[in-house]
Amino acid sequence: MDTKQQNRLRKISVIILVAAIGVMAGIIFASKMQWTDVSVADDSLNTNLAPGYLTASGESPFVAVAERLKPAVVSISSEREENLGSVHDFFDFGPFRDFFRQPEGGQQQPPPSRKVQSGGTGIIISQDGYILTNNHLVDKAKSITVRLANDDEYQAEIIGTDPVTDVALLKLIKAKLKAEQVAKLGDSDKIKIGDWAIAIGSPFGLDWTVTVGVISAKGRGGLNISGGGPDVQYFIQTDASINFGNSGGPLVNIQGEVVGINTAINSQGQGIGFAIPINMAKEVAEQLKDHGKASHGYLGMYPAELTPGKKEALGLDSNVRGVFVDQVEEGTPADKGGLQPGDVILEFEGTKVSNVPQFRSLVASKRSGEKVEMLIIRDGKEKRIKCELGDRMAFTRNEPSAPEASEVWLGIHVESVKSERARSWNIEEDEGVLVVEIDRGSAAEDKLQPGDVIIEIDRRQVKEVKDFRQMAADLKGREKSILFRVSRGGRKTFEVIKP
Repeated sequence: MDTKQQNRLRKISVIILVAAIGVMAGIIFASKMQWTDVSVADDSLNTNLAPGYLTASGESPFVAVAERLKPAVVSISSEREENLGSVHDFFDFGPFRDFFRQPEGGQQQPPPSRKVQSGGTGIIISQDGYILTNNHLVDKAKSITVRLANDDEYQAEIIGTDPVTDVALLKLIKAKLKAEQVAKLGDSDKIKIGDWAIAIGSPFGLDWTVTVGVISAKGRGGLNISGGGPDVQYFIQTDASINFGNSGGPLVNIQGEVVGINTAINSQGQGIGFAIPINMAKEVAEQLKDHGKASHGYLGMYPAELTPGKKEALGLDSNVRGVFVDQVEEGTPADKGGLQPGDVILEFEGTKVSNVPQFRSLVASKRSGEKVEMLIIRDGKEKRIKCELGDRMAFTRNEPSAPEASEVWLGIHVESVKSERARSWNIEEDEGVLVVEIDRGSAAEDKLQPGDVIIEIDRRQVKEVKDFRQMAADLKGREKSILFRVSRGGRKTFEVIKP
């Protein structure tokens, strides 16, 4: 083969190689560009979407939840009598007094009353007709009518109510229910912020309305609820629309399980509603079914939030979580168990404590007579104490009230609690120092106030003025917050003052 032929073959080989590389590059480029049929791509998208958006058939997943729950949701109408007071209350004065006075020896007429109706929602939880709802819907009701999704109506009786948690248990009279009319109850401890939340109820009398949102927060408490709220507040917060009439209805997850009982709304805004966790409601319902009432544990102390200032004053790490013991009532289970003001509760029955609403819920979830163990910090050391819980109902409304929110600092003028001024102010303490003036613009302004009696500084007792002066000298130049304990208006509380 001559040289020309060899060159020709070499050129042909190079051309073939270049063409092959070009074809391969084109295939790779086309695959990256995803040049595929549009309808095929759309079908693939629908079948591979993450759960919670569309089903394989393109249907909203909320359709199945609504269809599953609707038979288990009921509309509740209750009627009670409200006393308007006697006519004598209005005319027992002036020239009308004798006209409206009962004749001597006459029979006293009952005061006039009116019938008050209220409406809401409930959840069927058993095939024999038990219904969960809110206490405030049926409290003191004379008659209760329940309407099912198929428009059947039944009378219901109250099995028990619990104002502490705002849970009530009803039972349908002469009702025959099917299995599909019973709601499936979920586990509210497993819900997460951001989970789907579906509310079903009768807002403004619009029966079986479905609204959708997410779980927007957990463990909400300390809410100022219009008309009064339950003593124990550990609510699930949701932006699923909840309005008047939704009370007592279910808050449901994407699996169609009831995770809460819709209970309250934010009357000052829209888009925020609150539900009782279903785990709490189940525990209460069990007691109401068995005993007609619910028993809740009681300690007899006032828990306060463990603020950064308190942590600093107590020498605790900033990552420590718990609640601060602000006050312990004498003779209560907390007092008998050895809990002291200034303690920090870290755990309750093995559960880590994170805030006041959670702690109140943990205590209320236990029954009276139960013995509980708490892990606390006192004087920088961990310690375990045991208390036998009392019955909350026996102490109802006797729980110490919350201290007014305030922040503290120095610029404090004091006198002896035995001074003339102390006597004129009716100060009853035998030990401590009396605050008589606070310098304007000082760190103590708006924190301590005249009339306070300082009894401890930095967890050390103050008996008289010389103790106060010694404390001031010892703590001179200190930058960390200082914990003051004061007697104010007959109760003892703590204030944090940062130099």
